[in-house]
Amino acid sequence: MTRHFYVILNRHAGRGYANNVWQTIQPQLDQLGIEYQMNETKYAEHAILLAEQYAKHHANVPMGSHIVLVVGGDGTLNQALNGLKKVDVAVPLPLAYIPAGSGNDFARGAQVSRNASNALKQILTATEPEMLDIGHYDETTQHEQRYFVNNVGIGFDAAIVSAANHSTKKGLLNRLHLGNLAYIGQLIKVLGQQTAFPVTVHVGNRRDIFDNGFLVTTSNHPYFGGGVPILPIANVHDRKLSLIIAEKMILPKFIFLFIMMAFGRHLNFKNVHHYQAEHLHLTISSLEYGQVDGEEMGNRFFDIYLSVEQYPFWFAPIRHAK
Repeated sequence: MTRHFYVILNRHAGRGYANNVWQTIQPQLDQLGIEYQMNETKYAEHAILLAEQYAKHHANVPMGSHIVLVVGGDGTLNQALNGLKKVDVAVPLPLAYIPAGSGNDFARGAQVSRNASNALKQILTATEPEMLDIGHYDETTQHEQRYFVNNVGIGFDAAIVSAANHSTKKGLLNRLHLGNLAYIGQLIKVLGQQTAFPVTVHVGNRRDIFDNGFLVTTSNHPYFGGGVPILPIANVHDRKLSLIIAEKMILPKFIFLFIMMAFGRHLNFKNVHHYQAEHLHLTISSLEYGQVDGEEMGNRFFDIYLSVEQYPFWFAPIRHAK
């Protein structure tokens, strides 16, 4: 079967790294005689529209004959997935991914190589789709629904994302390829500003209430923030979402928690709670920042339902790709 790839390229992902990645893989596609059509994103969330339009024009084609290939970061991948999910078809178009962002956490969680040429090889050697978990949330206070590939965060991590995005120094640091410093600087700032907030967790018939929530993250796979294993129990194949709630604690304990988190050894801390389930329901009655796959959700109350389903991705896992 001849395969056709519809490439969605975000040249600006990874502070321009995606453009270098495309210059690496385009000659390989041409040399191998691979059929492809490339479209660039031109504005925020353009990838949603590009993926949706392509899916509409190729509805119910044989599985694997047409594949959407994202070259960009996790945010671009999120958009492409949401565009594809807007089209109700019996045979969904599989999604391929060459990670070219700054975090690339989905690649880590899904066993996609972060080397562009190796990731392309995984895609081209695949013979069938890899069914992977994706998350979905329905946030009722704003009547907002969306799919996610990485995580939905409320509280500390989301406040860092918001503060960094609105920092007057972010543009300069990005131009100097020092964008991570924006997040480190805001982490220190937010650590002193973020207050505790009440969180109610509903899992099945169980209800737990935490008065001192600080970090609330629901994840599809272990990784967060560019490789930190925030939920080492998470897995993209288990049809479950994983939730971590870290309560407010004194600064020395918080620093020690983050050190242990870097090694995935934090889940047994007294002030850390975790869950795994197909369905989760969270309510937060104070105004808190939220983020989904690194994109801001704004400052709001939360009444959010989270669930998991599977979607076909097109790549051979690293263990199968030579």
